Amino acid sequence: MAGNDGTLNFDTKIDSSGFQKGLDGIGGAAQKGLSITSKVLGGAATAVTALGGAAIKVGSDFEAGMSEVQAVSGASGEALEQLKEKAKEMGAKTKFSATESAEAMNYMAMAGWKTEEMLGGIEGIMNLAAASGEDLATTSDIVTDALTAFGMSASDSTHFADILAAASSNANTNVGLMGETFKYVAPLAGSLGYSAEDTATAIGLMANAGIKGSQAGTSLRSIMTRLAKPTKESQAAMDALGLSITDSSGKMKPLSEIVGDMRKGFSGLTEDEKASYAAMLGGQEAMSGLLAIVNASDKDFEKLSGAINDCNGSAAEMAEIMQDNLQGQITILQSGLEGLGVSLYETMQDTAKDVVKEAQGMVQQLQDAFNEGGFQGLVGAFGNVLA
Repeated sequence: MAGNDGTLNFDTKIDSSGFQKGLDGIGGAAQKGLSITSKVLGGAATAVTALGGAAIKVGSDFEAGMSEVQAVSGASGEALEQLKEKAKEMGAKTKFSATESAEAMNYMAMAGWKTEEMLGGIEGIMNLAAASGEDLATTSDIVTDALTAFGMSASDSTHFADILAAASSNANTNVGLMGETFKYVAPLAGSLGYSAEDTATAIGLMANAGIKGSQAGTSLRSIMTRLAKPTKESQAAMDALGLSITDSSGKMKPLSEIVGDMRKGFSGLTEDEKASYAAMLGGQEAMSGLLAIVNASDKDFEKLSGAINDCNGSAAEMAEIMQDNLQGQITILQSGLEGLGVSLYETMQDTAKDVVKEAQGMVQQLQDAFNEGGFQGLVGAFGNVLA
């Protein structure tokens, strides 16, 4: 700008409003960024705390479950570690958690199974539970009890699981009901040398006629008892129908052969005669169950017996089908997350135990102070504890 004396004057004032606005903006952004960072870190801390709490919950539950297994089975050291790893493996790849696997192992231990037997038998039991929808502990109880009754070994658990899976999918029953039936009839069937397959076939035929659970068990037990140790009445019926539970050399016939002979003997009778002979053979309470076996069509009989006798792999196949859906996969995911929690717990359990033990000591100090000095003593001790 030109002055009156011909000189040039320059305005050296700088408009800093825009610059200041920029600085304010940067400051605001920084403050906002710090706020967001604080919230993110706070949220992360909360999430980590929640994860730690969840890990302690599922991990301590698993630890308690394995302690039960150890107490019952006597497993320790390397054997106990093998069982823990197997339970965690099952928890990671099946719908059941590691803690549920430990619960199933506890039932196996109560049945007298040793470490190797539990390691080899748990997968078949878990497949059966997944296939049937029954809870794992109940399924384990059913299988272990029935195996003992039939004189089968723990290594047969997968095969027995397949028998139950095939029977329940080819007859009008389920694993839970069959387990209830086996509870009543398996000890006698096993003592007579009858196979689990043949017994399951008879149970399935009864179930198709609406005779299930304990009713089927008591009926089949009565039939077997009156065939093995005939009353005067049942012996007369056996003679009339040409029935015998032993062959010409005095050896016990398989139950499948006895059932076949029975169905053949009843085939030419009238309905009244069938009812009369059924009552004579099985007694009044078991006659309905016996009639269900002999009146089943050849087609239904062959379908059921064929499926049971060719059952290998049935439980695993059914379990896979049952879990091949969104709900099933979500359940497996949840089980896997619980497995992660168990792993996290194992890294912090010693520290957590130390903290709890320290807290126990503090509580004892407070109790001792209260016992000695009443409320005033408690207040004083509380200050020491805080310090």
